[in-house]
Amino acid sequence: MDTILIKGLRAQARVGVPLAERRRLQKILIDLKLGLDLRKAGREDRVEHTVDYAAVSRDILKIVKSRPFKLVEAMAETIAREILARYAVKEVRIRIRKFSVPQADSVGVKITRP
Repeated sequence: MDTILIKGLRAQARVGVPLAERRRLQKILIDLKLGLDLRKAGREDRVEHTVDYAAVSRDILKIVKSRPFKLVEAMAETIAREILARYAVKEVRIRIRKFSVPQADSVGVKITRP
């Protein structure tokens, strides 16, 4: 399976278990891997045989801004479900990082959904 990569998509989101954390926007970084067959796109050099990563990025940003999330797990699951429903991909891998724990560089999750 081939892969389209989106790395370091920056967003502002309301995410956290405490209400105080959800009240403020915080920086998150999203990495995405889309699994699909890219042979036809590579042979024919036509965007309609691949996935438009700019459109995927816009959709992800809409999702994270659509509502507050208590858990980055729920945010990742929502993104995966929407990408699988909207685009012709066989697998989605998502990593979301946030920067809310002072003693850590970042905290987050990584999920894979077929």
